[in-house]
Amino acid sequence: MHRLRGRLGDPERGTSLTEMLVSMVITGIIIAAVASMTITFAQSNARNISRQDQVDTGRVVVETVSKKLRTAVMPSQLTSTCTLCTQDAFVLGKDFSVQFYANINNAGNSVGPSRVTYTLTTTGATAGTLVEKVQVPDSNTPTASGYVYCNAEIAGATAACRARLTTRTLATGVRWDTGVPIFAYYNGDGAAMLPATSGGSLTADQLSKVLSVELTVTVQAPTATRARATTYIQRLTLPNAQAILRQSEDTP
Repeated sequence: MHRLRGRLGDPERGTSLTEMLVSMVITGIIIAAVASMTITFAQSNARNISRQDQVDTGRVVVETVSKKLRTAVMPSQLTSTCTLCTQDAFVLGKDFSVQFYANINNAGNSVGPSRVTYTLTTTGATAGTLVEKVQVPDSNTPTASGYVYCNAEIAGATAACRARLTTRTLATGVRWDTGVPIFAYYNGDGAAMLPATSGGSLTADQLSKVLSVELTVTVQAPTATRARATTYIQRLTLPNAQAILRQSEDTP
């Protein structure tokens, strides 16, 4: 009798349909996992970049505004020739806008007090944009009633007038809808002074008593992959109290 030999497997018989399906499923799972990890990493990286941008933007805003506020001054403090200069250091005090006179780049009163304005736009396409405007007076010599500032933003303003105003965008993505104003004002007793009406300004009497300003700057990058908002809060007590308060309102 002859012993039957086992049939050798055909090395070229190929892969069965079941094996192909299993292989495709495994490959699909691997690809999906890699894609998911890649997307998650990209989103996380984008959020980290946005968060760092927000931190940098908030810091720049607080540092810039604080530096200017520390130089707030009554124009009459810069010269003895203006007997009728009665302007207070602060001209305007709103929730999202402030204007004041500042003694910057003015060695020996060679320029005169700059008029500084910060405004946060709360409506329209530019909402969330914080703009800084700095304007020097027409002359470093005041008239009998004070320093004169031309209207550099009207259509008919001369080139010389426009050159006295410097405007720049300080930040974008600043939140205005948090329920907290970006500017808050306090008197010498530490009491908050609020505008009488929503969107209004402090009264002339209140403006004359401003001794500290609290900045609350919340920044959130307007990108598709948003990081959580970044908030800076700083209350700045103005160091030159004698230069911004009238004699009858000096702090004890």
